[in-house]
Amino acid sequence: MRVLVIGGTGATGRRTSAELARSNEVTELLVGGRDPEVIERLTSLLGDKVHPAMIDTADRAELIAACRRAQVVVSCAGPAHEMEETAAAAAVEAGASYVSLCDDYDAGAAVAELDRRAQQAGVVVISGCGLAPGITSMLAQLAQDELDEVDEILISLALSYGDLPTPAHTGHLVHAMSSPPAVISDGKAARQEAGTSPQLIYFPEPVGWVETVAWAHPEVHNFHAAPLRALSVRCGLTERAAMDALRAARSAPLSSTSFIRRTLDVAHTLPPRGPQWSAARVDVVGTRRGRTVTVSLGVVDHLVNLASAPLALAAQRLGSGSHEPGVKSPAEAFDARSFLVALGRRGTRVARLEPVPI
Repeated sequence: MRVLVIGGTGATGRRTSAELARSNEVTELLVGGRDPEVIERLTSLLGDKVHPAMIDTADRAELIAACRRAQVVVSCAGPAHEMEETAAAAAVEAGASYVSLCDDYDAGAAVAELDRRAQQAGVVVISGCGLAPGITSMLAQLAQDELDEVDEILISLALSYGDLPTPAHTGHLVHAMSSPPAVISDGKAARQEAGTSPQLIYFPEPVGWVETVAWAHPEVHNFHAAPLRALSVRCGLTERAAMDALRAARSAPLSSTSFIRRTLDVAHTLPPRGPQWSAARVDVVGTRRGRTVTVSLGVVDHLVNLASAPLALAAQRLGSGSHEPGVKSPAEAFDARSFLVALGRRGTRVARLEPVPI
């Protein structure tokens, strides 16, 4: 199959491109970007089937033309609230299936509106299949499979700023702290104030305890079919000083993203410093044989691995052409268990967090 990676020269794009270049299913890999020198250098390292693709994502016609060269389009371009809708629409118009790292609620909602067009084009669109949403959606589905009924899903993220200090990542952090998170509360869709309700959450080692707050993320789109009483997403930075700086920046609307990034670059080096690892934890509450049960699953790795490995795997599976067309969540498009098993073979393993009766 032929694959195009948009934003292929960024930190996650490079890792995703390398994963895809090693795949026997990928016959041609186009790595897209705007800097010809960087693209040429990267593609020369990845092998003969990898070729550069100069793409100005602001030029819609150029983007569509690039997408027409591929069967599957993979977007690592960010931040998602600026790039996602344009990239997904271009892929659909070009007749290519699409998967991305999108982690923005409003962008995910905009892509959902492409469902009919994607069905007519016979392509699959997955807006967000990295760590979150992506691995988090798979963990939630795996936990739900153990229960007779599901009542509540809590998704928690612990991100190390030093793990991936890129402009796109900073842009996402700022946007997520500035947008009202979408949640399900008492069985109804609602909006919450970002950065509120601080709560300590335990993540698999070496991350450990991290203070998390309400976070704007698109996972609500992934569970629209489940009659849930509650669903929410929380997030915290493992570096406490960086988290404090991010929360302070939220209350200063005149601060630019570049200024916030410079502040975070300094803050994440200050003690107490957390480990430069990132993690996710999913707690699903429901019933099993009439008893209330909580299933807690987690994963920990470097953020670039947690983003690129599931994205590359999703692209390979989309290339089989055996999926029902339309806009899908990761758990709708793929079997959660087999997907996580395949990630485990790449080194990303799932941990079960068992409660201890007291």
